[in-house]
Amino acid sequence: MTSGCHRRFKAAVSQPNPLRAPVDTLRVSVPVTIITGDHELEIPRDQGWSPGMRIMHKERYPLHNVAVFTVVSRDRLRFHVQVEHKWREYADVTRYKAVLIDDQGHVYKPEAVEKTLQEHVVKMWDYDTVSVRRMYGNVGPITQIRNDGYKRRNPLGNLSVFRGRADFVFYRRNIFTPDIKRLTLLVGRADVSFQFTWNFRDEQDHTAPPGQRPTTAHHAPR
Repeated sequence: MTSGCHRRFKAAVSQPNPLRAPVDTLRVSVPVTIITGDHELEIPRDQGWSPGMRIMHKERYPLHNVAVFTVVSRDRLRFHVQVEHKWREYADVTRYKAVLIDDQGHVYKPEAVEKTLQEHVVKMWDYDTVSVRRMYGNVGPITQIRNDGYKRRNPLGNLSVFRGRADFVFYRRNIFTPDIKRLTLLVGRADVSFQFTWNFRDEQDHTAPPGQRPTTAHHAPR
C-alpha cells in the first residue's frame, strides 16, 4: 500500500479494552473518524432560519471515513469500514486492501470481506441570484439586497458523493485478549490509505490522551 504519491490519513482514539468490561451483548469499539475534503465539494453554510434573504456562504463538505470494530470472540474481529468520495471507484471499499496490526507487531490479513454496500448521496438546495445596492455606487458595503431573483432563474444547486461500506473479518486464535494495548487497521489502495488506531487504556489512566484526534484534509486523494 505504498507508492511515490501515496497519501496516508490517520486518526486515533483511546478507550478501555472491550474485554475488560463483562457485558451480555457484543462488544463494539469507539468509532474512529478521518475527515477529508475536496475543493470541488462545497455546500451552503447553515445560517439558521431567517424571514428575509441572506447572502449564501459556502463551506467544504466533510467526507467521513469511519472504522469501528466488533469483538465477535477472542478469535474473531469484525471491522465495519466506511469510505466517502466524489468518485464511485474510490468509495468502493472492496477495492481496498486491509491489514490489522497489534501492539506486539503481529500482522493479520482479513479472511473475508462481507456486507458490501454503496450509496449515492445527493444534496440539493435552491438559490437566487439577486442584485444589491452598495453605499458608493458599485463599491463599498452592501446596504440593500433587492428582491429580484426572479429575473435570473438558477437551477437547483447540488452536491453528489458516494458512500461505500464493507466489513473486514479477521480470524486467528486469540487475536484479541484483555491484554491487547493497541490495534491499528490500515485500509488502502495504491495511492491512498487510512490508518485507524485504537489505544486501550483503563478508564482511571489519566495520562491517556482524551477522546479522538481526527485528521482533516482539504484535498481529495487521487
